[in-house]
Amino acid sequence: MGLSTIVRKLLKRKPKPLEVQERDSTRGEELHSTKSKKPTPAFASSHTGAYHPTEKNLHRTAEAWDAHHAVKDDEEAGLVSRKRNQLFHHRDILKRPYSGLRDTRFLNPKDGKPTKLIVQSSEEVLANRSSADWERKSTDNAGPWIFRLTHWATADGGRSIVVWLPACAVLTIVLLNPFPVTVKTRNNGFYEPVLYKDWQYPYDARNRYENPPCKYLPYKNAPTRPFIGQIERVSEPAYLCLAEGMKVINVQQWRKANGKDVALDYIMVSYTGKQFASNNDKDKDSLHFIGQHAAQEAGVRAYWVSCSCLGMADDQEENVWRISDVIKGAFQVVIAVAGPVGVKEMGTLPTELLSQWGDRVWTLPELLLSPERDIEIYTLNRSLDQVQQLKQCLERPPDRINRRNFSRFWEDASIVGQLLDHYEGSVILSPLELIATALKCLERRHTTQHLPGDLSYSLMGLLRQRPNARKDDSGFQAFARLSLANDSNMLLERLICLLPPSPYAPWYSFQDHWDASLWDVYPRTQVCGIGENDTVILDGARGATIRWKSFKKVILRGNATVIRRIAVLALTFVSPFFIAAIAMLAAGASNAFQNSGYGYGSGYDGTTPLKAIGGLFLALSLIILLSSPWLIKKLYLGKVWNAQPWFFGIEGYIPIDEIEKKLFGAKSGRLSWSTTTSSLSRHDHLNHKDLVNYCEGQDPKIDPEVNARIQKALSSTNSEEKIFTLVDTYTMTVTLFAAVKPPAAVLACGEEGGMQRALLCSYDWTNNTMYRETVLRMETPAYWRMSPIRRVRLGLQTRARMG
Repeated sequence: MGLSTIVRKLLKRKPKPLEVQERDSTRGEELHSTKSKKPTPAFASSHTGAYHPTEKNLHRTAEAWDAHHAVKDDEEAGLVSRKRNQLFHHRDILKRPYSGLRDTRFLNPKDGKPTKLIVQSSEEVLANRSSADWERKSTDNAGPWIFRLTHWATADGGRSIVVWLPACAVLTIVLLNPFPVTVKTRNNGFYEPVLYKDWQYPYDARNRYENPPCKYLPYKNAPTRPFIGQIERVSEPAYLCLAEGMKVINVQQWRKANGKDVALDYIMVSYTGKQFASNNDKDKDSLHFIGQHAAQEAGVRAYWVSCSCLGMADDQEENVWRISDVIKGAFQVVIAVAGPVGVKEMGTLPTELLSQWGDRVWTLPELLLSPERDIEIYTLNRSLDQVQQLKQCLERPPDRINRRNFSRFWEDASIVGQLLDHYEGSVILSPLELIATALKCLERRHTTQHLPGDLSYSLMGLLRQRPNARKDDSGFQAFARLSLANDSNMLLERLICLLPPSPYAPWYSFQDHWDASLWDVYPRTQVCGIGENDTVILDGARGATIRWKSFKKVILRGNATVIRRIAVLALTFVSPFFIAAIAMLAAGASNAFQNSGYGYGSGYDGTTPLKAIGGLFLALSLIILLSSPWLIKKLYLGKVWNAQPWFFGIEGYIPIDEIEKKLFGAKSGRLSWSTTTSSLSRHDHLNHKDLVNYCEGQDPKIDPEVNARIQKALSSTNSEEKIFTLVDTYTMTVTLFAAVKPPAAVLACGEEGGMQRALLCSYDWTNNTMYRETVLRMETPAYWRMSPIRRVRLGLQTRARMG
């Protein structure tokens, strides 16, 4: 009997697959079944087909409770609707309620109340009137008016006596009050605090006792919602196909009948849904024949193929997440590919078909976790009929290739090679490197989405801890739960400190503007929970509020030089000297009148010493008053060694000289452009012949690319990038940065390369969430001048993207 006759007879025998809702193991894609499913229990009707862990009844109850109260929780958090005519509610740090329509606000550092945001803007921004949901105003002059008057009088070396004398006359009146020698420090020398408190329950907490209470569980006094546990590992698949007869068996029942000591090795058949449709009977038959043939050639009893071995509908999803265990337990992995392959090409490797197979997300774990044996490749020529396909495929030996050489069919061969080195034990990656490298490979591949968290669930099979899959997880929530469950070396804490190349980059983008890797960042915070709308609960950060409304007077401290000491003494005592001089001269004049011939005195004038002292005091006072513009200028100008920390924000670009005039009253040379603080910062060599290789910040506008972005931002819409300027009075630096919304707060969360990674976050009072707008690299002294803040709910996507 020939092989063609055997194939024809086998085609008449149909394997009896279970009545299941079928799924492609290589993609985790849910396929349509021709047969009806088992009825779903009434209590779990809101979660049809959901995965249930081992304590099935408990978790079904919990999931039903979650679905029943999800809308209520969202309404309390203000997340159901984003309509502007909706009334939102807020609770501040002192438990005071506030209700209102959606608008842009910030947490006032004085009282912690959500206050309407008013942003001082450059003249260009005010003239163009680009769309924004915050109020704009012009910049105010916060410099001491007494110094502004002095600077006006002494400009260009002293304008003229016509200007100098009126200035001295005004200063004479001002200095009649004692000159202040000491000034009270603000906030004990710290930046403005962030008065924030998160009142909401987390979506999933690191410590399960912080999850919301569950009042609808079947047991009494339940302290918290059921902990979302782990997917248990299995040593054998739940279902296999026996090579003899191609019959699907339940492995546990087969063990009971044949004994636990009987060997049940199996072959795993891997394929992609692009080449084999699991709901196509002919494709299913072809996969079964390949599996049977491979099992017989290898001398094993069974084979595993996803179109028939995923089980019943109620445990099918549980078996899908355990496919990684199936791969690890297999005797060998074989790959079935199909396509229009020519006769001449049958003797070579089907490169294009293998590339197509490896382009799917779920096939990467199959390669990495496969046994250390050569992978056999069975190729079906779709240009032939089914009988001829199988005859040609099974008559010739399958192609064999070592898995070490398999990655050459993919564009990311070098990255896949690192993962292969790790699983073979030659070069062990750290937990952080493993997750980052694997996710980089997976995100380049494609899949038809079954759950939003498919990308993370495909990564789950490569890690030790596997949290249960949840249908209501977003992609980020699934990844966050996976990261918290495993020893990921603080991956989330490092991830939030990176600056993506675009504010609309996906959450799995590990790229950084400064080309820093995750392991280059040293976190100073801890993610203690996961929130709704792709947020995390962050603890341990230090923060400061950015003042946008106007500049404020900055307290400056310099060295007590001789000139400054003289200026302080002179300006302090000029007022009492002047008053004493007037009093002495008045008293002397009165005594002189009484002792004159018109009085009853002897005619002796005893007031001469009093007049002399009064005249001396008057002359000294007049000298000080006439030189007061010069003395005040010397007192206010000069080097500053300490300043009151402030973060001032401006929308748009303003030259640094103009900022100094607004802030200090005159151009003083105190401020300088930052070097590498933001993505728009620029630096170059210091222009000094004797100071070689010194770095100096440059005006970002000299870069044509930055200048183009500044001009583009002038006509931007409400959801497009805008340009802002940040003035830091503690480090005396000015930074130009890009963001969609004006950040309300600075959150210092990590350090990298000798600089602090600070998140500039806008604030959405409707859900009490800080949204990362951009990331800056700040000098370390600024970190210690920020105040610790309580747990903060942080969104990694810009608020404009969240809607």
